[in-house]
This record gives sequence, C-alpha cells and structure tokens, in this order.
Amino acid sequence: MVEIKFRNEQDGREFELTHPRAARVLEDVRTWAEGNGFAHVTFWRDATDEARLWVQLGDDRLNYWIPVSTFTEGRHETVEMQLDYARGAQRRSAAGYERFDK
Repeated sequence: MVEIKFRNEQDGREFELTHPRAARVLEDVRTWAEGNGFAHVTFWRDATDEARLWVQLGDDRLNYWIPVSTFTEGRHETVEMQLDYARGAQRRSAAGYERFDK
C-alpha cells in the first residue's frame, strides 16, 4: 500500500490535508504511485508560499511542485499528468540534468 504524507518544509512536521474535495485526488495519487512503483509520496508545503506543495517520490525530493488547489478544488483529472511531470523531473535529476532546471 502506498503511503501519502504531507509535511511542512519549515519544521518537517506532518499535517493532514482534510479538505472534502481532496479524497478523490488522493485516491488518484495512490493509484498512480502503485502503477509506477512508488511506496510513498510526500508533499512538502513550501515555507514561503503555502500554495505550493513540493513533490517527493520515494526518497527523491524534486524540484517540482503541485499547487495545493489541485487538492482543495478536487482537480483529480490533472494530478496524474502533474505526477508524470514530477517523475520526469526525477529522471532528469538522476541523469545529472537538475543543474539546468531553474
């Protein structure tokens, strides 16, 4: 089973995203992660901009963020595409291209 967590960048503390519309999005995240072989996905709330959730796939924290509105507005139809982009960022980082991603 996939573990999905939300954490604060400032202190690393975990928080829950309990918005009523988030449930469907979280289910799509879980399905995507299972299909792509990730045991856990963590979203880190930006310390200076709470509207951004930085993505961590497995052990890799990425230079890619998803807007918190994806969860609060229940935009489940876009989350798979956004996670595919995050996975692409992970692959670029693994290949040594992260220094070009600004």
